[in-house]
Amino acid sequence: MQAVQMSVYSPKLNVDINDISTPKIKDNQLLIKVMVAGVDPHIVLALTGKVKLFGRYDFPKTLGNELSGIVVEVGSQVNKFNAGDYVYTMPPLDDMGAFAEYIAVDADYVAQMPENLSFAQAAAVPLSGLTIMQILQMVKPKAGERLFISGGTGGFGQVAVPYAISKGLQVTVSGSKPSREIAEKLNAGFIDYMSTDYDQHEHIYDYVIDTRGVETVRKHLKLLKPGGRMISLNGGPNKRFAQRNQNFSYSRKILFSLIGFVLDNLAQLSKVQYDFLYVEANGEQLKQVTKFIEQTHFEPIIDSEYSFLQVNEAIKKITTQQSQGKVLLNLENTY
Repeated sequence: MQAVQMSVYSPKLNVDINDISTPKIKDNQLLIKVMVAGVDPHIVLALTGKVKLFGRYDFPKTLGNELSGIVVEVGSQVNKFNAGDYVYTMPPLDDMGAFAEYIAVDADYVAQMPENLSFAQAAAVPLSGLTIMQILQMVKPKAGERLFISGGTGGFGQVAVPYAISKGLQVTVSGSKPSREIAEKLNAGFIDYMSTDYDQHEHIYDYVIDTRGVETVRKHLKLLKPGGRMISLNGGPNKRFAQRNQNFSYSRKILFSLIGFVLDNLAQLSKVQYDFLYVEANGEQLKQVTKFIEQTHFEPIIDSEYSFLQVNEAIKKITTQQSQGKVLLNLENTY
């Protein structure tokens, strides 16, 4: 079968399409024929080596973190899925593989596709859906509180915003001027980050989800009320993140605490709290996302869809941070 693979960490972001063996499943796994895969910013972090803090890949490594597809083989210990099922999934981030014709995934990470979504729409959901669900479970917000999502009209926001609104939160997003229309469709407030004076929005949000990273953390911390919380997806781990994960070694906890020292201190000076999330695969939570989608008839916004051979263009699109919705890689026509 064909697969998109990286063979080295590099800032060039170029990948190769290689012929590799179709994976053989374990007793607790499913073999899934991939129809559509989501292209997300974690791909860039993987290619450039920024994820080495969490574990190194064995090369060559097949890329791709989320997908929709059709079950073609079921492990002997799996009883909740059958061949022919339409499913979607986010495998663990350290065990990617969605950019391939077939993928073997532990059944515990898989859920039935929402009945109202196409393969393309379903592939836009898993990583973003699990991320916002895990953030809200961590901070436990109250209805009526205010949430700001930086760059919230892209692939993450187009799932995160409606899910957060369904929990009673007032959501505002930032983006370039053309993103305003997307924000309105999502029923979110909007800040044009190119022209709006952020000082006008200081100290009014209970929570900030940072998707941009270290260069914007200081700016976004100012948006929080005293006692507010920032959860970063890209700013880097910190002491609180390390303490929350019992599987980390003592030395890794010390490392993450040192890495996050500056950000933690910046937050403390602003009388707010900084935290970091590295989303985890979870099939049961994905089922809850499915329930939300089917009950609300939610349909994710798609920015663009690339063919398998256009994978480098798809990754380049992600680096612009100008996506109006989700970027997808269509594998349906590669067989």
